[in-house]
Amino acid sequence: MSELEVEKQTYYGNCHCGAFKYSVKLAPINKASRCNCSICTKKGYLFAVPEKPSDFKVEAGEGVLKTYSFGNGIAEHKFCPTCGSGILVEAAKYNILVININTLKHGSFDIDNLEISTTDRVNVDPIYEPFTLSPSDTPEIPEGQKLYTGSCHCQAIKYTLTYPEIKEVRTCNCSFCSRNADMWIYPPIASVDMLDTEKNLTNYLFHPKRAYHGFCSVCGVDVVNRVDLHPTFKAPVRPINVRTIDGLKLDGLDIDKADGWSMESGPYKAYDI
Repeated sequence: MSELEVEKQTYYGNCHCGAFKYSVKLAPINKASRCNCSICTKKGYLFAVPEKPSDFKVEAGEGVLKTYSFGNGIAEHKFCPTCGSGILVEAAKYNILVININTLKHGSFDIDNLEISTTDRVNVDPIYEPFTLSPSDTPEIPEGQKLYTGSCHCQAIKYTLTYPEIKEVRTCNCSFCSRNADMWIYPPIASVDMLDTEKNLTNYLFHPKRAYHGFCSVCGVDVVNRVDLHPTFKAPVRPINVRTIDGLKLDGLDIDKADGWSMESGPYKAYDI
């Protein structure tokens, strides 16, 4: 091995529900990349690129993942249809495969000290256009609040939100939110109108079973946290993943970091190897 070569390590990962499990050989993870295109921003991907696609191995769940593509269809986004975890993006035509390292086992890398670069593709065709809100769906805006619109990527899930100017959001390092890089606000239920698109949500419930995480069954984007659906634990809020809000600049937001990992009652063991 030459001085410039770095010995690869084997990392293990999985979707949240554990239906899909994989291993991947990578150089020690001290840097990663983001993409600011429409789908990557909504999904919160954090990428590492294996030296070759064969360095990625399916350990369990071959054929389980669902595929979403758009535009020219070259890039295929693979996610679990049960829990919504976005695992990888593949462009088989160019022999390219990139891994969302948010889905690696907890502790696989130090995210707080990770060197992260951004690939600028926000203006690459096809340019993403938010949905057009009809006058009949436009709510009254209470004094001191703003009107926001948002959606999953394919726009099967759409909503309006009346809320004060968004300056601070909460992130969470729990086993679920960390996989999607979710960024939450907590508006009252009455402030959110799902515009009759709830039927397109897949609601995923997991331990401690307090919230149904609602993601799009078509594109896999995590949109809303349905804490109000639980039969015993109910809260009068409709948490929204702000990654799905149209035109919101994420970089300038203040971040409140919640330690959901330590709050989970019992260890997360979807992938013990």
